Amino acid sequence: MNGWLFLSNNMKKIFYIIPIILITFAACVDDGINESVSPDPVIESIALNYSQLNKTLFISAKVTDPQGWETIDSVGFDLYRKDSVDSADEEWFLAGQLVDDGPPLDIIKRDNVYSYLIDSNVLSDNEGFFRVSVQAFDEDGHTSNIITESALVAPNSPPVLFLIDSPSNYEKGDTVIFRVRATDPQGINDISSVYFSVLQPNGKYKGNWELVDNGLPFNTNLWTLQYFGDEIAHDGIYTNTIIIDKDNELQGKYTFYFIARDIHGSQSDTTEKIITVPGVHLIAPNSADTLHSDKTYRIQWESAYISTLRIEYTTNAGATLPDYSEIATVSASTGYYDWQVPQDSSSSHCKIKIYDPNKPTRSDVSDAEFTILP
Repeated sequence: MNGWLFLSNNMKKIFYIIPIILITFAACVDDGINESVSPDPVIESIALNYSQLNKTLFISAKVTDPQGWETIDSVGFDLYRKDSVDSADEEWFLAGQLVDDGPPLDIIKRDNVYSYLIDSNVLSDNEGFFRVSVQAFDEDGHTSNIITESALVAPNSPPVLFLIDSPSNYEKGDTVIFRVRATDPQGINDISSVYFSVLQPNGKYKGNWELVDNGLPFNTNLWTLQYFGDEIAHDGIYTNTIIIDKDNELQGKYTFYFIARDIHGSQSDTTEKIITVPGVHLIAPNSADTLHSDKTYRIQWESAYISTLRIEYTTNAGATLPDYSEIATVSASTGYYDWQVPQDSSSSHCKIKIYDPNKPTRSDVSDAEFTILP
């Protein structure tokens, strides 16, 4: 027999009511979810970039839609131009549709970034500040908010350099700091590099060495990682600290050339700095020569910014502290001295030393030992 017949009328009513409650509750929950999600497309970001190199203007906008990218119908733009950023008057320049179907107007197909490339023929000579407004539309008639962005379209101006800190002279072995201030009409981010090269006293160029604005202290062990001794990062002051080779054979006038370059390839005027380096370099004897007692031998050198030169020799160059004897004190500008090799001074461990008696660190010694025979 059917058990349904034995249920009371109240129980039967409950069985009817429960499904109705459940269906109503589900509908309310579904409506709540739908109401919490806006059906409108969303423009997440927008960019307006001018290329100095190609003379083009690129518009891009990242657009999403809660119903999926395939429901986006179109993304339109209006482009306006004005003479300056503070100008209240602007003129309409161009309107069109951003696309997401790859080159030539777009970059990557179906990546939700809608783009439009305005080439140099369209842009022509229209310089000034440009403002773009972008709005997205979907197939259901929903629209996004209007988003705007601005960019300057103007000929590129090169960086400008000011030399702040540089010595007029230094000694071999010194630690030298160079600092320059670099500015750019397009902003500090437009500067790509600041560097210097050197014209040496022998007429040869050397470099290029970079100056940095990274705020890293000077550290010789981390020099390859650009620890050049810059004090404050991104303050527009570019620094390089170098240790001059104390054994450098060159002395005289060095011309330093400082240049800044921007991301578009334009470079600043060259800033020059002449630095004088006093010193002396022994030319001969500087190898395993053989001299003879009581014969004349020409000692030769190069010097700069030294007035007097003292010449000495030793016959025990292999010792920890060789004993040097004076040969002569002469004018450095002569460049040579004819030495009468002493009698009874035979040795195979001989060297010549020359130096400035007013500053003995300005010196040089024979690279190799030479021999004096009877």
